[in-house]
Formats: sequence, C-alpha cells, structure tokens
Amino acid sequence: MTENIEVFCQNSIRIESEAGRIYVDPFQMKEAPKDAAFVLITHDHYDHFSPEDIRKVAKSGSVLVVPEKMASKA
Repeated sequence: MTENIEVFCQNSIRIESEAGRIYVDPFQMKEAPKDAAFVLITHDHYDHFSPEDIRKVAKSGSVLVVPEKMASKA
C-alpha cells in the first residue's frame, strides 16, 4: 500500500489511487506534471497552500479541496 505514496518534501505528498493522482499540500514541486485528479490543501500556511505549486500539479478538471475558511483564497 505504501508503494502508492510518494513524499516530496515536508508535507507534500502524492498518492496514486483508483480515482487518479491525489496531491496533498504540494510545495516546492521541482516538476509540473499537471496530472492531479484531486489537490487537497490542509490549511493556509505558505508551505501548505502554495498557488504556484497547485498550478504545477493541477490540470483541467482537477478538483481542489480546501477548508471552508479558505474558499475565498482558493
């Protein structure tokens, strides 16, 4: 099961799932794969909510999931 999980740095994680690739708090991404089915953001600290890195992983149709209090930022 853990072979489907990749940790990039700090709390930045990619999970391969049947639903597609899931990124959690993408941060300091070296590449721009633009292959996320889902991007999950845990909170609004700069190292968890990085719009630049979200753009690197998101593709057309990606679902961005953020806490309700962050809706206006997202």
